[in-house]
Amino acid sequence: MIKSIALAHRKTGMTREEYNRYWKEEHAPLAARLIPGVRRYVQNHFVDMPGLEYEGDGIVEMWYDDLDSFKRAMDFIHSDAGKEIVIDGEKFIEMRHGGFWLVKEHVILDNIKK
Repeated sequence: MIKSIALAHRKTGMTREEYNRYWKEEHAPLAARLIPGVRRYVQNHFVDMPGLEYEGDGIVEMWYDDLDSFKRAMDFIHSDAGKEIVIDGEKFIEMRHGGFWLVKEHVILDNIKK
């Protein structure tokens, strides 16, 4: 299993609250429904705390079975069939270079009870 991690940035003029609401309530269901091969999708919304500043506005994580699954998802996003997800993203995301990683996760400790 592999995971993509991306640093997300909101469009200029949007508040963090507006951005988080749209990202979670509008964009997430669309992405979960349309992007093929995604096994897990997690949005990390930053917590406001006095004295703590963040680079960006959130972090998105998506899990795939393997590199081929990830490549198929990216091919879909860049195809005519994936235009809907791109157009929706343009409503609230400011695209920036950098801030994207493709990783294999190694869990060292997991004490979270389910």
